[in-house]
Amino acid sequence: MTFTIPEDLAPECYPLAWLLGRWRGFGMLGYPGVPEHPFVQEIVFDHDGGPYLRSIATIWLSEKDQSGQISQEMTGTQGAAALTAGQLWSTETSYWRPVAAPVPGVSGNGSGASAAPTPRRDATDLEVLVADPSGHLSVYVGNVRGPRVDLSTDAVVRTATAAEMSGATRMYGLVQHDLLWAMDLAAFGRELQSYASGRLSREE
Repeated sequence: MTFTIPEDLAPECYPLAWLLGRWRGFGMLGYPGVPEHPFVQEIVFDHDGGPYLRSIATIWLSEKDQSGQISQEMTGTQGAAALTAGQLWSTETSYWRPVAAPVPGVSGNGSGASAAPTPRRDATDLEVLVADPSGHLSVYVGNVRGPRVDLSTDAVVRTATAAEMSGATRMYGLVQHDLLWAMDLAAFGRELQSYASGRLSREE
């Protein structure tokens, strides 16, 4: 599928343009106390012209007795087609904001002196705000470098009734036109470890 950057996309978001669209695919989750289980997932990345992207991601556990076999070699489309979506597992809304990095040589003293030449950067810094209805609000920081995003939590806030969660990391990458992602989680007093990963294909 040919992808074109929308004309009304804010220039700040160009490094994230490859994420735009509706994605559907499959994955696997598991954690101490949570048995491994395949899932179906949908993610939508869109924008409203502001200097950020917004996203809604939803995961449904597969119905084991109505689903076929999946493998890592499958595309997101193939894997999703092999599974039957069942119970809603999670949903989240997020905002992805590219941020300007500090410019070397700028002192901020207003003297008007010329700044030192800015070195070439191959990455764009990101701030990502993620909210979910289970009572968590997480601030991730990281960067996008080409078709890859790396994020880690800078702050996690939870309601009094939400499950304990102390941190997480996420990685997103474009591989053979599919969106691959993985998440490590630190929760319930446990150290950071693998929680879930997925592979999704862009839908027309």
